[in-house]
Amino acid sequence: MVYKCMFFSMRDLTKLFPKSSPLPHIIAHVDMDSFFVSCERLVNPALMGKPVVVGGRKGERGVVASASYEVRKFGVKSGMPIATAEKLCPQALFVPGNHRLYSKYSRKVYVLLKRIAPVVEYASIDEFYLDFTGCEMLYGNDFETMAIKVKESIFRRAKLTCSVAIASNKYVAKIAGKTVKPSSGSKTGTIVVPAGGEQKFLSTLRVERLHGAGEKTLPRLKEMRIQFIGDIIPISLAKLQKSFGPSAGQWLHDAARGMDDSEVQPFHHAKSIGNETTFEADTADLSQIHQTLAWLSEKSCYRLRRLKKKARTVTLKLRYDDFQTLTRARTIPETNDDVKVMETAYSIFEEAHVRRRKIRLLGVTLSKFESGGEEEWLFSEMSSEKKDALYQSVDAIKRKFGFHKLEKAASLDPQPKKSRDSGPSSFEKPKTK
Repeated sequence: MVYKCMFFSMRDLTKLFPKSSPLPHIIAHVDMDSFFVSCERLVNPALMGKPVVVGGRKGERGVVASASYEVRKFGVKSGMPIATAEKLCPQALFVPGNHRLYSKYSRKVYVLLKRIAPVVEYASIDEFYLDFTGCEMLYGNDFETMAIKVKESIFRRAKLTCSVAIASNKYVAKIAGKTVKPSSGSKTGTIVVPAGGEQKFLSTLRVERLHGAGEKTLPRLKEMRIQFIGDIIPISLAKLQKSFGPSAGQWLHDAARGMDDSEVQPFHHAKSIGNETTFEADTADLSQIHQTLAWLSEKSCYRLRRLKKKARTVTLKLRYDDFQTLTRARTIPETNDDVKVMETAYSIFEEAHVRRRKIRLLGVTLSKFESGGEEEWLFSEMSSEKKDALYQSVDAIKRKFGFHKLEKAASLDPQPKKSRDSGPSSFEKPKTK
C-alpha cells in the first residue's frame, strides 16, 4: 500500500478548518533607511555621515527622491523641489539618481528576504512585507529576536540598514515601523506590537500617523479636535460615516482599532504604469511639450508591453510654474500602441491647458489593464498581428541596446535630457519566478 504525504503551512490549515480559532498572523514590515542615499554611499563612501540629497545636482530642476537623515532635520523631504532643498540646506551634497543601482540592491534585498520568510510581498523598491505565520517555533516565539535577525541579515549581506516592525497585520506593522526611524547600526530600529495590543499601541500616536488619512481627512479630524488616534475610538461608526462618508467612515473606525485583513501578496500586480519629467526650464513651447508627451507615452507603452498588458485609461499630469497641478483621465479602447496613447495624451492636454502660464512638469500614466484583445490599428494596411510583431522587434532592440537607441521621431529631443531615464516611476519590480 502506498501512502501520499502532503505538507501544509499554518495559513493553509486555517483555510482548511475555518471553524477553528483563527491563528494570529505574524507580519513583518521591512522599510529601508534612506534607501537611495544608502545605495549612493555604498559606491561612494565619501558621502558617509554627510547631508545628502538624491534627485539632481544644485541648480538643476527636479524633485528630491531621497534625503539623508542628516539633511531632514533642516526640513528637506522627499517630493520637495531641489531648489527648495537648496535654500533649506545649502551645505547639502546633491547627487543625481541612479535607478539601475537602486534596482540592483532592491533585488538583492528581495532575494535575501525570500530565503528568510515563506511569503514575501514586494511593496515598493524599498519596502517589503513578510508573513512569518507558522514560523513561531523557529524563533522560540521571540518576535523581537525574529525582527533583529531580519535586520542583521540585511545588514550583513547588503550593508544596508532598515527598520523592522512586527504585528498581527500589515497596517499596524507599517505604522509601527515609522515610529522607530531613523535607525543606526544593525540592531536598532525594531519594534513588536503584540497580538491584541494593536488598539493600545495606536491610541497614543498622533492622528498624523494614521496611514491613509490624506489632505481632506486630516483637516476634518482636526476640526473635530481629534489629536490622537485613540480619540477616534469613542466616536460611533454612524457619526464617522455621517462626517466622512460611508466608506471613509468605516475605514477610520477600523484603522483606529488596528483592524486589517489584507494578506501579504507574494505576486503583486501593478495597477498602473507611468512616467513623468520636470523641465529644466519652465516652458510654453508647444513643440517641446508635444515632444515630451510623445516620449512619456512611448516609454509607458514600452513598459506596458513588457507586462503583456493593454490599458483602457490614459491620465495626464500637468504642473504649472506656480505649482498648481492638474490630473485629467480619459477612457479609450484597450491598447498598448504608442501612437494611440500619444494622440490621447495630446488631446487631453489641449483640453486641460487653459491657463496662460508656463509648464513645469508633465506626466503620462496608463491604468485599467486588460490582457490580450483585438483592436483596430492606426494603419489599416497593417494587421494587428503584424503590428504586434513590429513592436516585439522594436522592444527587443530597446531591451538589448537601450531605450533611446530606437525612438519615434515625435519623441526626439524632449527636455530635460539628463533626467529622461531617472525617477522612481521608471523602476520595474524584479521577476518573482
